[in-house]
Amino acid sequence: MDNRLGIIIGYRLEGKTPVERTRFNRKFLGYTDRSQYGRFSYSRGGLMSGIPNVHAFNSCFIIRMEDLEKVKGFCDQHNVELFVRRVVLIESDIEALDR
Repeated sequence: MDNRLGIIIGYRLEGKTPVERTRFNRKFLGYTDRSQYGRFSYSRGGLMSGIPNVHAFNSCFIIRMEDLEKVKGFCDQHNVELFVRRVVLIESDIEALDR
């Protein structure tokens, strides 16, 4: 596989209630859980925490081609619209995705 190619994905949560959006984002991106009035904090990982990615902007990520099926399956389970395109990576993106 050519490591100079990657996938850019974007997702839309249109039509979801605020509770559904929050639930999806927490499972997809992860979140920081606080207890004892903020005294303790715990990082809760999401799907993207385990996948090397470049966060381009809100709801838009660049990932490796081999990770696309995981993301597609997750979004299909949650009925989330996914935008997917193949892109040519620049050097800094290649370094970030190789971690």
